Amino acid sequence: MERAAVFEDVRRSAFLDDLTPADRHVGRALLTLPVGALAAALAAVIGGVFVMALFTGLLDGGFDQSKALLESLSKPGAGVSDLITLLFVLCLATATNGGMAVAFAGVAALLHHRRLRSYLTSAPVYRWRLTLLGLALFSLIVGPLLAASARLDPHAPPTPILTLTSSFDGRLAHAVGAIILLLLAAAAEELVFRGWLLKLTGAFTRKVWMILLINGVAFSAVHLDPNPDAFLVRAVLGIGLAWATLRLGGVEFAVGAHAANNIIIVLFLQPMTLAPEAPHPFRWQVLPICAVMLAIHVGLAELVARTPRLSRWAGVATA
Repeated sequence: MERAAVFEDVRRSAFLDDLTPADRHVGRALLTLPVGALAAALAAVIGGVFVMALFTGLLDGGFDQSKALLESLSKPGAGVSDLITLLFVLCLATATNGGMAVAFAGVAALLHHRRLRSYLTSAPVYRWRLTLLGLALFSLIVGPLLAASARLDPHAPPTPILTLTSSFDGRLAHAVGAIILLLLAAAAEELVFRGWLLKLTGAFTRKVWMILLINGVAFSAVHLDPNPDAFLVRAVLGIGLAWATLRLGGVEFAVGAHAANNIIIVLFLQPMTLAPEAPHPFRWQVLPICAVMLAIHVGLAELVARTPRLSRWAGVATA
């Protein structure tokens, strides 16, 4: 009975309460795709030019050095060799993806007659405490599990924050840069997938399983990873984040959890790279990992929703 009540709470999520006939207008939904894609492409170019100009001014080699960094990252098998390269990748990914997300969601908001903020939260203002809660809880619970799994892998790369630079200042820049930039990058992805897409699917169906499945599959597909096991892991991640968004009435918690996952990887497991993942056979060991990850995402969202002190502190409305 309790499980049915929880699903009913998710189906009647506050995040979907503001849907109007304009959100169910098929023509506007279809127009969002080409117009939003065009705006997103323009924003990506602007973001890329900005990052190139920024690093041209910061690096001793100027534009030639920035161009060399960009060319090296586009080569198959290219990896991150030092802190400057990592920060360049993080800035480039955040600026381009962030610009694309805001531009696309902005077009969608304009066409559907809604405020851009409504794709982030059902609350009057963005709940930063809920993001911090997602960041902290996910780091405390999942961080040690990811670190342990990496240490058990004999082929795991060395810990990035200890190897990309040897100075304290460099490691501090590594940590601060990763946290800030990956929080922004996670917010951009959540704006589109747990924001726009979740409202779009919720406008046409209130079947929870369908909303979650569409969100997870779309989130995974956009990463263009050729490996089915990686596709499954990202799909499950998307489902868990979508559940948290519906349960808590906004993307704030999902932003923190999503960012925590990426921050832990970049700091302790492997540096971010633009090189595509090499194809490999399906790794069956991801199946129990997916089950655990889904349980953690749903469990942490339920913990916040069901704990009055936590939900009040984070600004989550509880029954």
